[in-house]
Amino acid sequence: MTHKAKPQQKGRKAFKGMASKGYAIRMMEPGEVPALLELEKVSLAETSTRAAHPPDIDTFTRFLLAHEVFVAIRKKSGKPVGFAAAVAESDLYWLSRFSVDPDHRDRELEDSLLKSVAERAHWFFYRALGLSIDSASSRAASFYEKRGFLRIPTSDLPQWLDEKRRAEASDHEANNQIVMLKWL
Repeated sequence: MTHKAKPQQKGRKAFKGMASKGYAIRMMEPGEVPALLELEKVSLAETSTRAAHPPDIDTFTRFLLAHEVFVAIRKKSGKPVGFAAAVAESDLYWLSRFSVDPDHRDRELEDSLLKSVAERAHWFFYRALGLSIDSASSRAASFYEKRGFLRIPTSDLPQWLDEKRRAEASDHEANNQIVMLKWL
């Protein structure tokens, strides 16, 4: 008798052992967009003025399809409890979204998810991992600084990176976005 893998277990070996106990990290699978959109809405409600206008499912789906999406799941239920979306930008691996359900943040899941993204960046020889955050989000800034990210003054950003920072924010948020980099 041959052993058949459960459908939800395909493609999960790349990050095996990287998640904290009770969780697993893998790449996004078909049908997960609605659950990830709910996580995005929770994240926006906590960290952004965009919370009043969360993306619709079509816009969010297009966004996710343009990125590599890492999903943290609860092993027992298979339910997504966090995700990160990253994309190549020259020698930089850009972290466009990083959302973890607040009920699961105290379990080292954020570290595991971020380490998985950094590991993927290492596989493809990116020089740095970058992101932009709202300068008013002291929790986010502290989280990334403790993990080796450095704030880059806006005046020191090359034009393409400043444009990336502005493109990720609404018009009234763009001036409040700061870029952070971690050299790999």
